[in-house]
Amino acid sequence: MGTRHFVAILFGLATLLPCLLGRSLAQPPTQDLYPLAKSKFGGESTLWIAEPGDTGLSRWDVRALFEEDGILLEWDSQKVVLVRPGAMKETTIPGDFVVRIEPAWFNESGEKIHRLFLDRQFQSVTKLGSDALKSGLPRWQQRLLITEIVESLSALGRTENACRVFASLAKENPPQLLLATIPIPWGEDNFVLAEGLESNAAAWMADDAEPMQLMGAAWLLSGSKRAIAIETLEQLAKNAKLPMVGVYARAQLWRTVPPAQVISDRFPKWIAERDKLILPAQAGPTMLLAERLMTAGQPSLAISEWLRIATLHADRYHLATKAIPKAVAALRSLGRAEEADRVQQWLERFKPAEAGKTVE
Repeated sequence: MGTRHFVAILFGLATLLPCLLGRSLAQPPTQDLYPLAKSKFGGESTLWIAEPGDTGLSRWDVRALFEEDGILLEWDSQKVVLVRPGAMKETTIPGDFVVRIEPAWFNESGEKIHRLFLDRQFQSVTKLGSDALKSGLPRWQQRLLITEIVESLSALGRTENACRVFASLAKENPPQLLLATIPIPWGEDNFVLAEGLESNAAAWMADDAEPMQLMGAAWLLSGSKRAIAIETLEQLAKNAKLPMVGVYARAQLWRTVPPAQVISDRFPKWIAERDKLILPAQAGPTMLLAERLMTAGQPSLAISEWLRIATLHADRYHLATKAIPKAVAALRSLGRAEEADRVQQWLERFKPAEAGKTVE
């Protein structure tokens, strides 16, 4: 082989390798990518991934989980891209079946907000969160932090602000674990829609992004634009490109079903559809299901759904702290005072570690 041909081959390989690896972190296949990934994206996170499948036959059991450790580069509804220790290339796994994550935060700002959120210091999260978002965190960590700010605002009853913050995430194809935090009505339907929220919801419903349409229509279902909200939800229920948006749209339409029709063939269908979601995404529909069962005169069935939230979705503070008192009230109405007292005690574990304290 001539020298000219040899040089040409070397040049061709040098050009082709980055394309094959397909990312800015691409290195020759003999070099460990892990140190470079760590310098750019932080330490090693742990993900728990659910097996695809239907949990309808065992309503209180979660799907089998497997654990993945590595440095996360990307995370959206389509994929998780990570680098494992000693790896010479990246690993890609489905992004929509992540049910839990323990992130290795890129900097102290992100870790601090996350810790405050876990301690239920919601005022502090909302006060300090915006600065953390500007601190150079990788985008996937920013998205995770946004959902914790949304949940904190919801816990504080600042619904319109929660919706505004979620809007910054809605157009980025969020994975199901993050989309589950969308601030829409999952509880009782006898509320008065605030004027500001109603006007904003109309704009959200007209947005191109499906999560925005869902958020707008869900709130307008209780407003003066109920008819167009139902039409939007029905379209999303049938044609949404994001499967979870379609499921959530169908769940919101449960609110339009007369109480007398809830206990028929609808109830088992609603249960089955709820159970097909990954576990964290089931919290909202479970709350709504309990409300509909209560209006249908089925307090015993409603209690089981409220208690499901308290046991399986204790991390959803604003839902759990509403579900427990409702279960207590329903138990007392049925003369089950001793059970009601035991359930009432569960509320103690939902108190923040330092109630009312704001971290500066």
